[in-house]
Amino acid sequence: MQKPNVLILMCDQMQAKRMGFIDGIAHTPNLDALAKEGVHFPNAITIHGQCAPSRCAFMTGMSPHECNVMANVGFHGHTGHLTTKNRTFVQEFQENGYTTAHFGKSHLGFPLRTLGFDVGECLDGNFPEGTEPIERINAKEELEKTKAEGYKKGGHYQYLEDGLNWLSQYEPNDKPLFYMFDTNFPHPPFDWQDEFKEKFKPEDMILPKSYYDETFENKPAFFKEHVDGGPHKLEDEEKLRIEMAQYYTMISATDKACGQIIDQFKEKGLWDNTIVLFFTDHGDMMGAHRIRRKGTMPYEELYNIPCIMKLPTGKSSKRAVIEEPIISTDLPGALLDLAGIKSPEPFSNSKIIGCFDREEALGDEKVFFEHYAAWWGLHPFYGVRTKNLKYVRYYGDDNTEEMYDLVKDPHELHNIVNDASYNDQYKSLSSQANHWWRSTGGKNVEYYESDAFKANVNQL
Repeated sequence: MQKPNVLILMCDQMQAKRMGFIDGIAHTPNLDALAKEGVHFPNAITIHGQCAPSRCAFMTGMSPHECNVMANVGFHGHTGHLTTKNRTFVQEFQENGYTTAHFGKSHLGFPLRTLGFDVGECLDGNFPEGTEPIERINAKEELEKTKAEGYKKGGHYQYLEDGLNWLSQYEPNDKPLFYMFDTNFPHPPFDWQDEFKEKFKPEDMILPKSYYDETFENKPAFFKEHVDGGPHKLEDEEKLRIEMAQYYTMISATDKACGQIIDQFKEKGLWDNTIVLFFTDHGDMMGAHRIRRKGTMPYEELYNIPCIMKLPTGKSSKRAVIEEPIISTDLPGALLDLAGIKSPEPFSNSKIIGCFDREEALGDEKVFFEHYAAWWGLHPFYGVRTKNLKYVRYYGDDNTEEMYDLVKDPHELHNIVNDASYNDQYKSLSSQANHWWRSTGGKNVEYYESDAFKANVNQL
């Protein structure tokens, strides 16, 4: 039998619980159907809460500090991006006979054809000054032209149009297909998607409990500073409700796009023998803890991401819902394993491999995550999350810690790092997080702020 096809449906900045089958509010019929047919990972965690580091880590199966992309290009002078020095999981598929295609956002900072894609154009940013490929320059010029003409296009809708046009002309053959659609929705700026506007009234939006109950007691000092006067500041409830409703319409547009691509796979006779992955790079605070957007916070709204997988012909899972935490950098290894491809480290180390064959979790699963900087602040941290607990260590000037009981305190309002009743768990988790950081090559702020690191010298 031919190797299975692979379809990756990736979006940008979507919270894990904003799907209809979870919150009962979102209009996501295609994702709901995919979850019913496939396997849902409700505790999927992103390795990093920022676009470029998360995406580069996913492509390489390595944490951001291992693949040397700690921040988006331009943040605090950083220019880190992937290069030919990086090995991507797409190259593994390509070298095993797959036709590889990419449509949409990449944020990898390097031409896609050098990273394993036969078909693909870099239409988004994250390129250091003077290194943008010609297709990116042309895309910017075209977008400016359409804006001047008052025509709303570009981004999501252009990606979808290009991707569907290519698929419509694709003829299945003896080479399996690896196809990635990567939309920039529902990333801000938030905007109404008119087709779905009537489904979401601002006055019906339900604001997070932490929007009302957060006191910032025992929290890092910069949190409240950001809320009181920084770019995370929420001006009023009405604006937040409007943004949330707009966010939902963008998620609905994402769902519709996923459905259109799925329909193409079905029409081509590809669907049954296709591995499907739907996920995102990170979430959005969306008013939780009275904070907008993303960056510099370790909370679930930002780090817990939607994740659904459909298995191909001949493969099955003993569970429809896999509750143990998984990390985004383990997803590539799982895809390669499901495709029957023997891959090198780090892909072969994926802890998702084996999950489908177990009737229940092992019970000791944990994942490690990190963050370095956003454009409004440099507040680096790393941490560890189990199913029930989360520990975070800030290793920069903040020099503090957070820890939460996610069962008793799912909204992460009460920092228990100094709670004596959790002393044993604190010792264990802090030790494990510190060991992970050191054993995987994590450095200090002085290293990451050096001119050489910012200039991406170690990637050349």
